[in-house]
Amino acid sequence: MPVGLHAQSLGAGWALDGTPSLDRPGVAGNRIEPGFETTPLQVGPFRLEPRISAIGGYDGNVFNEPDARRDAALVVAPRLDVALDDPRHRVNLVLSGRLRRFARTGTENSDAYGARGNGRFALGTNVQFGVTLEATRQIEPRSSSGAAIDAREPVSYRRLGGDAALQFELGRLRLSAGAGVRRVSYTDLDLRDGNTRDQSFRDTRALSADLRIAYDLSGFLSAFVQGRGDTRHSFRAAPDQARDSRGGAITAGIKGEIAPLVSVEASAGYQVRDYDNPDFRDFQGVGFKLEGEWYATPLLTMQLRAERRFRNSGNRDVAGILEDTLTATVFYDPTRRLRLSLAGEVARDNYRDVSTRARRVRADVQIQYRINRHVALAGQIYWRDQHVSGAPLVNAFTAFGAGLGLTITP
Repeated sequence: MPVGLHAQSLGAGWALDGTPSLDRPGVAGNRIEPGFETTPLQVGPFRLEPRISAIGGYDGNVFNEPDARRDAALVVAPRLDVALDDPRHRVNLVLSGRLRRFARTGTENSDAYGARGNGRFALGTNVQFGVTLEATRQIEPRSSSGAAIDAREPVSYRRLGGDAALQFELGRLRLSAGAGVRRVSYTDLDLRDGNTRDQSFRDTRALSADLRIAYDLSGFLSAFVQGRGDTRHSFRAAPDQARDSRGGAITAGIKGEIAPLVSVEASAGYQVRDYDNPDFRDFQGVGFKLEGEWYATPLLTMQLRAERRFRNSGNRDVAGILEDTLTATVFYDPTRRLRLSLAGEVARDNYRDVSTRARRVRADVQIQYRINRHVALAGQIYWRDQHVSGAPLVNAFTAFGAGLGLTITP
């Protein structure tokens, strides 16, 4: 289907390309006008869905700094979805790109691209094998945890990895076991004074394994227990900056429909992160995740997400950041052609090895209108605010912007 602005962060404050991922099809937020469904191109055993999106607009704080600099920008995002036309096995590949160009601040021009694939293969009546692979080049938004305050350009990095898992269904019991590998490498950063900052301390290779046991309680609701462990290795960092570590988590929760119009996945547990370098602070504590959807009426869907996670830091002196995030989104579809959405988010970053704390607030208003099955229009207004206390490792800033976009699906 034609899509407009929604899901993918562009780093300029805008979002592009997306019908939201909801647990239930045909509800407000992902309803499709009859006759407007995408018609894939059939090439042998594969179905191809190409599309290209473009958005132009105003960015009120290009560098996400206290002294805001304004500019106009254009973003073009091509995408190709490839799927295997096979009722028994599922194979999908997504090729995507994102080209961003500013009118005056050429240092912020950037190109991001990637390939992501996943497959699920039936090995027997009750056994499935799944695999995912990815290779991407990404850009970090300005004033993120990895952005140097005096950087001349945004941070870029490459990500390569994959996962494989086996899933067994034994009556009401479902068992899955998997393993994965990820490698992330960062490009050296040009600074405003003409020097270059080495980013090799951020380069990591991670190996992970997980086991999940789920039990079907009613056909609509299941309970699960999950264990996960990983090791991370800094393969280019100097010895005093290496972030070699081991971590793990044990969680338990529920997933499914807790009421006819409410679906939820809620889990809580205990997570740890142990660094080899004694200068970095280890972490032990409670982790949680909540994803809930309420289909209030056929025209209105409300979505809530909350999560605590521990992520790698972009600062030399800080190994990890503890992040708490709460996001609420309302989708309103007055017609199947028109979609309105309002999203708000509050997030808090705790830089574990120093006194820095960052609190982020954002709000987005978006509108999408499908002209026909090939063309969709979209518009967005956004506001961002980041407050920083303690050591100023990232900028405090306020940003406002707006854009208009077009998506074409052949």
